[in-house]
Amino acid sequence: MDTTAKATSGKRLRYGGNVRISEDPEVLDGKTGEIRRLERGITRQKEDVAALAERLGGEIVEWYEENDTSAFKKKRIRLPNGRSVWRVIRPEFRRMLADYEDGKIDGIIFYDLDRLTRQNRDLEDLIDLVEFFKRPVESVTGQLDLRTSGGRTMARVLVAMANKASEDTARRVARARLQKAQEGQGRRFNAKRRPFGYNEDGSINPAEAELVRSAVRRFLAGESWSGLVKYFQASGIPPVLARFWYLSSVRQMLVTPSVAGIAVYNGVLRKENEEGVRRSRYIDPEATALKDAAGRYIMAPWEPLVSVAEWEQVVAEQVRRVEGQTFTGMGTKKHLLSGLLRCGCIREDGSVCNRSLTGSVRKYKSGGSTTNYKCPSKVQGGCGGVSRSTRKLDELAEDLLFAHIAANAPASAEPDTDASTEQDPDAQALAEVRRRLEKMRQGYGAGTVSDETFFATVPALEAQEKKLKAAVKKTEQARSGEALLRRSPQQIRKEWEEASMAGKRAILGQYLQAIIISPSAARGSNFDHSAVRPIWKAIG
Repeated sequence: MDTTAKATSGKRLRYGGNVRISEDPEVLDGKTGEIRRLERGITRQKEDVAALAERLGGEIVEWYEENDTSAFKKKRIRLPNGRSVWRVIRPEFRRMLADYEDGKIDGIIFYDLDRLTRQNRDLEDLIDLVEFFKRPVESVTGQLDLRTSGGRTMARVLVAMANKASEDTARRVARARLQKAQEGQGRRFNAKRRPFGYNEDGSINPAEAELVRSAVRRFLAGESWSGLVKYFQASGIPPVLARFWYLSSVRQMLVTPSVAGIAVYNGVLRKENEEGVRRSRYIDPEATALKDAAGRYIMAPWEPLVSVAEWEQVVAEQVRRVEGQTFTGMGTKKHLLSGLLRCGCIREDGSVCNRSLTGSVRKYKSGGSTTNYKCPSKVQGGCGGVSRSTRKLDELAEDLLFAHIAANAPASAEPDTDASTEQDPDAQALAEVRRRLEKMRQGYGAGTVSDETFFATVPALEAQEKKLKAAVKKTEQARSGEALLRRSPQQIRKEWEEASMAGKRAILGQYLQAIIISPSAARGSNFDHSAVRPIWKAIG
């Protein structure tokens, strides 16, 4: 039965009203002190939709409100088979289609087609239902009947045009946000959005700032991220919004360039984001730091919590940890060999356990205690098969280290000048890439290079720069290893005696890959030295 027939039969049509607005501004309610949305656009649309329903001889029995909801922006959805799709998430729109299919409403009234949808996928889902059920879909601003072939064709054309307009707008908005970030306007300071370490007016919060600075010092001294989370939690200073501190939030706060007062941009105009490159759990913080035409960091107007040099040290240390160049982990400040020891027990299936041994303290009723390195239990993923005295194993590791150093001591401490002055091809290529980057940035700053050319070229050059920096760093590490071989045992012994726990761990890490601890053949309190097998790094 069509609309006219229903209206003349005396039965009022039951319409569903769809109203949507992409962005609804927030205001502070002077009476309650709460932040609320204005909802003015939604209110105007509802009035016009209700008036049209009355003219058509019906009434709105259900509203499908999408306040502050985009019909264009997509989100990644993981399918059960592990694959991904990108969809616009609109629960109210989907609920409306379900009610239309189930007959809970006799038709749909929306304000305008670009309010209804800006995605052909959503439009086709609605068209499929209209073609089958033949119920009306009306708009306030124009006559568009999806029950006819011409109406459906026109709707598809209009939605495609609206989608193109959204893409153009998104590009302009992205460019404006990049400009704001370059001008240091990308950070919000208010009661709801203030960054940790700052007050609502943008001034530094002394207690929070000192906590951040202390955390940076601890991280550079060898503290693990898990240890820092406990440190933040024990401080009694809560996060700005969350109830608890989490590893991801602590790590992000310390590695973000803004902690050093550097302007940050991680929007769609970054090459990685434009191309949809899948992010790993660690994103290079330097890539989000904005630079000027000369390649210098763009400093934001807020006061930094730490210096640029300290931030760069944090980033470098994080890179080393991610790449496995350091063996820091939980408890590394308490025990010398934490993270370095591996269990050599053979499991029932013939495989080697190879779990890291951790330090544990056993207390006795008499008041005494012993500290051992132990393989975790089977419940914790280990085998629980080996345990060694922390003191004895630390002393043995020190003896093994200096015996190894003495056995590989250089015949001469003179540096190899040929190796140190040899030209590195990667270093030369890096210099050339940096020259091209500087030229491109200067052209962009002078206005002779367009936005399209700049953002299509510079990210690729920066990616090359990053790869070449890693290659140069690897070469420098190799030369550093050669330099290690030229240091005398006396020099290293002096450094060892003066070093802190973190410093001694660093020295061990220069020479040792791991120490394998096998089951002891000795009985009682006798220490089986043969069950301890060091794995030395190949240096030089």
